[in-house]
This record gives sequence, C-alpha cells and structure tokens, in this order.
Amino acid sequence: MSTAKPSRSQQRTPRSGFIRTGLLLIILGLALITGYLFYSRQPHYRVEVFKAPNGWGYDIVNNGKAFIHQPTIPGVPGMVGFANEDQARRVGERAVEKLERDKELPTLTHDELRQLGVNIP
Repeated sequence: MSTAKPSRSQQRTPRSGFIRTGLLLIILGLALITGYLFYSRQPHYRVEVFKAPNGWGYDIVNNGKAFIHQPTIPGVPGMVGFANEDQARRVGERAVEKLERDKELPTLTHDELRQLGVNIP
C-alpha cells in the first residue's frame, strides 16, 4: 500500500497560521481606522438653550465649538427672545435638522416658526 503525500494546498505549516493571523489583524485595523475617520468627519451638532436678557435663546454647538449664537427669534426685528425654553429648544433642533440635511446655514420662515409654536410679534 502506498500513501499519497498531501499536496501543498493541504499542508499547513505554523508559518501560514501566522500569516493568516497577521492579515486578519491588518484588515481589522484598517476597518477600525476607516470607521473612525468617517465618524469623526460627520458634524455633531448640539442645541444648548440659555436665558437671554429679553427671553430665551439657543446656541448650536458643532463638535464642542460654538457655531451659531441665536439670542433672539430669527427674522424678527428688534431684540425679541423666545417666550420660553421649550420654544427655543424646538427652533434650535429644527435649525440643526436643516444644517444636517442641507449642509448650509439654516433659515427659518415665519410659517415654520409658527408651526413650532413660536408667537411672532
């Protein structure tokens, strides 16, 4: 009886295991770096509401830095702040939605402000 010698593709050497493990680690590392770079480039907006001299206002913060400071109702002449904290937060959140969707500075119409419950003088 003769025994057939296994082909090269069937033979496993300790070295081939190290190569496979190394390649797997390299691929995993590249995937993690790619995910981090993609995530870090996305804008991370946050709304911060504050008490203003004439009512309430909001700031939009992007990655920890002040981006928009809005102490008054946008588009209303004079120094008229929001009537309450909730109104300021709703308008700030709508502005963030527009920033993320359009990638431009947000503009809010009087109709949009009314839909958000803001009383425009």
